[in-house]
Amino acid sequence: MKKVDPIQYKDECIAIWNSYVESGEVVFKPLDSASFDSVFLRSGVNNVYAGLADEEGLAGFGAANFADGAIVAYITYIGVRKDLRGKGIAKEILSELESELKKANPSLEKIELVFYNPCQIAWYIPEAAPHDHPGTPGVDMASSAYRFFAKAGYVDYAIQNAYYLPLKNYVYPDAIADGIKRLKEAEIEIGYYDNDKHCGFSEFFDNIKNEGWRKQVLSRLDEKIVVATHNGKVVGYTGPLTISADGRGMFCGIGVHTEYRQHGIGKIIFATMCKNHSENGATFMSLFTGTTNPARKIYEGAGFEIVRSFADMRKVLN
Repeated sequence: MKKVDPIQYKDECIAIWNSYVESGEVVFKPLDSASFDSVFLRSGVNNVYAGLADEEGLAGFGAANFADGAIVAYITYIGVRKDLRGKGIAKEILSELESELKKANPSLEKIELVFYNPCQIAWYIPEAAPHDHPGTPGVDMASSAYRFFAKAGYVDYAIQNAYYLPLKNYVYPDAIADGIKRLKEAEIEIGYYDNDKHCGFSEFFDNIKNEGWRKQVLSRLDEKIVVATHNGKVVGYTGPLTISADGRGMFCGIGVHTEYRQHGIGKIIFATMCKNHSENGATFMSLFTGTTNPARKIYEGAGFEIVRSFADMRKVLN
């Protein structure tokens, strides 16, 4: 075996990746030349690669990345030619990646496999292809990669559940329909935000204390945003609503005013968003959230189901 730059073996990298996709061992989408570049040659980050070759060609490759001066680096992928599995090649590639990361960035304190990685991998929703999700939120716990990284000293620090909901002919669960009626009796209306009818959006964000959502939402008030309002004042929201080219319904946040929680408003506005997405052409929604995040009850209340679990893994360096 000899060390090589795997980017010089691009076609063989793609073949290794796709061999695992085709066998069903991973949920990743297959790669072509353009999608390979988008994952492994991403600009704006410092990419680190490791590869091994034998007389037959590329034996395996790996990729990682880091930002200048950052204390965290990210492993993106390690793959080995199938006829060479079980020979320690993946372990050697991982060791080389870790060594190169520490050499290139002396301030490095930890290496992670997590959704913060800027080099994101798209994956198919199991049993629902071609519905897909644009990024993996960690290491697929059903895969051999999870066991490999655990043996290599990477430990779980959070579990992310991936949720999925097909939207064709979506109807409210009975509890949501009943909840809408109950809120209406309390003079809380559910609908799209209307700048001429509604008020208090900025004050709402003062209350929930999320400046990131404030910036995204208040700059897009001309788009569809589902809101709960009490006498015209915004007390809950989700959106803005957008639909990707492949039919995935999307939103950038959900929140409820602290004085209006415990009334099911979050579940109701979220389910309303799902219904509106369905009526406007979205065919599915997918998202992920931590197992301890209370928002999971909102998603489950709208009908979402867990389709995969991913581990956020980390190795702390000495």
